[in-house]
Amino acid sequence: MKFTKKDFQMAENGVISIDEWISVEDNDFLRHTQVKSIPEVHITGTLQFDQSSLVFSDLELDGVMIVPDSITLEDLEVIFDTTSQVTYSFDPVTQDDDEIIVVKKDTIDLNPEILQAVIYEAPMHITRLPRDQYPKGDGWQVLSDQDPKEDKIDPRWAKLNEFKMDDD
Repeated sequence: MKFTKKDFQMAENGVISIDEWISVEDNDFLRHTQVKSIPEVHITGTLQFDQSSLVFSDLELDGVMIVPDSITLEDLEVIFDTTSQVTYSFDPVTQDDDEIIVVKKDTIDLNPEILQAVIYEAPMHITRLPRDQYPKGDGWQVLSDQDPKEDKIDPRWAKLNEFKMDDD
């Protein structure tokens, strides 16, 4: 989704309302992420132009992303719901304004903002396997954050705790 400065100048009160469905199947931005594809994203919100040079995006995104299962590597659908607020500028900004994205050729491309917001929602690890099917071997097993935490002391530390120095 791209918007030019002229689009904002022609919009009523400098506000453009967004209500779009998009999908991202193959994209360079996704190649180095956990997200394999985003088959559907519903984007709603507004882009508000201050009639000078700044545009404020206020977007709500919900949809489905495809990520690999952490154990089996099978494709899993993950539902997400997130928001994104970004400030764009048609004019150069000072170095103190790191949060403002300067646009090129008077065109705002919302796709990087949308993709980044969705990728931030991707789970680091996810699996559909029940706990009793997690891989394990001789002396090791895959643990989950749902496993009860056991306070085990390293046997080397236990041995050191037995040792006491004589002050005499």
